[in-house]
Amino acid sequence: MPQLTALTWFLSFSPVVVILYLMLGKRWSGRHAGTAAWLVALAVSYLAFGADLPLLAIGTLKGLWATVFIVLIIWGAIALYNVVEKTGGFTAITEAFTQLTGGNRLLQLLVIGFAFPSFLQGVLGFGTAVAVAAPLLLGLGFNPLTATTVPLIGHSWAVTFGSLGSSYGILINLTGLDPGGVALWSSLFLALSALISGVFVVHIYNGLRGVVEGLPAVLLLAGSMGGSLILVANFVTPYVASVVSGLLGLIVGGIVLPRTSWYRPKDGLSINSPLEITGSSGIPFKVAFYPYFLLLAVVLGVFLTPLKGLLGGVQVGPSFPATATRLGFTNPAVTDFAPISVFTTPGVLIFLTVFLSIVIYRLNRLWKPQFTKQASRDVVKRAVPSTMTLVTMSMMAAVMKESGMVALLAQGTATLAGGAFPLLAPFIGNLGAFITGSNSSSNILFGVFQRDVAQLLEIDAVIIAAMQTTGGALGSMISPLKVAMGAAMTGMVGNEGLIMQRVLTYNMGLMLILGLLSLGLITLL
Repeated sequence: MPQLTALTWFLSFSPVVVILYLMLGKRWSGRHAGTAAWLVALAVSYLAFGADLPLLAIGTLKGLWATVFIVLIIWGAIALYNVVEKTGGFTAITEAFTQLTGGNRLLQLLVIGFAFPSFLQGVLGFGTAVAVAAPLLLGLGFNPLTATTVPLIGHSWAVTFGSLGSSYGILINLTGLDPGGVALWSSLFLALSALISGVFVVHIYNGLRGVVEGLPAVLLLAGSMGGSLILVANFVTPYVASVVSGLLGLIVGGIVLPRTSWYRPKDGLSINSPLEITGSSGIPFKVAFYPYFLLLAVVLGVFLTPLKGLLGGVQVGPSFPATATRLGFTNPAVTDFAPISVFTTPGVLIFLTVFLSIVIYRLNRLWKPQFTKQASRDVVKRAVPSTMTLVTMSMMAAVMKESGMVALLAQGTATLAGGAFPLLAPFIGNLGAFITGSNSSSNILFGVFQRDVAQLLEIDAVIIAAMQTTGGALGSMISPLKVAMGAAMTGMVGNEGLIMQRVLTYNMGLMLILGLLSLGLITLL
């Protein structure tokens, strides 16, 4: 790497600056901003970090391959949405949730935009929570911006222990820190984040009035989810903590809250079981919602049974040679880079759900022959722009990592922070998720770095690691990859900058709270 100076530190950060400026300042689309940032990363890597053309090509290819996993989810989720939309199923779903929540729009937003994405994040993750919940909110009549931003915020607190604990497991494996200690502090920080995220959701709904109206619901909903997360993570296993807390949130939000005195049904509306409801379109709710029942059944049937072990062994991934810059930064050779489990990857499971849904709709005489061609055309139209955003952002991140830009960025941050480092710990995890698109990748990039700095400063490395993964989890809400995914599902492609601008305000507020908490704990303990 080049010597750490103010100039080289800024250069290592420059691709991120380009994205922030173009998406937030100029409101460029994600694919255009991503392309510009990737080109900047290539130029800076070559001119200032000693990367040669083979290294840049390998970094770009790594980034390209890394998107295949997410692209499968996007295309599958859009296809699932179109299957429901073509049959008129969203009308039945909308009317069912209206009755289930007594017509209370705030409860609809909390159940579908907060509790449901949390549950989906627990069992599947990888952007599926946003891809599934956003179109449901859109179908319920929420505006596209709200339908996109609420699931982005609502699912993020469940990310660390989501995807059956993949981000947590990676952090433990890489750092070698006490698993129980990391689980304890992470669950406490994430439970607090759940409460604050719930407040953010009702604030998006109607500002301060929304907070006043929704505070009892948030306290009960976030309290039950956060409390169960702490209990399960520390007394059962961290790997199913988000699954259990999300499921409890659905029960509390869908059954308990609508029956409280705080949220009485509107006049003329009764609270019924959604399975008993038939919409004005003539489609029963249970038939319209079959694709989502099937999605949960397929995912749980694979990930929580021996099928995961039987089917998960078939993996594909490219191999890459070792690379080195002219300044001595090296990357080892890798075989099976970012392998994809052919039969258990979430995108494949979603496409399986699409196929089964069409079969069921046909049996119910709801799927007409022309729907297949129409839905396919709509999927391509909506998925291609978001795919371009994903590809360019991922290539940028991979080139930055391959050339040593990310390593120097972290080194400079630690040098500048000094004793204030605990304040920055969640911000670093957050930045990692923004750059790479996932909490797991953020933990890979910065987990060991945060541990090493904490040990060098002789402060509690377990608390710092917990803040790393908490910041990485909450960074999911500003991940350009997930923003692009949400935009694709709500028809806001080209407006990713607007979405990012709105979510970033809440994200930075939450990071500041966590940073101050981190600094206070390190000072006191």
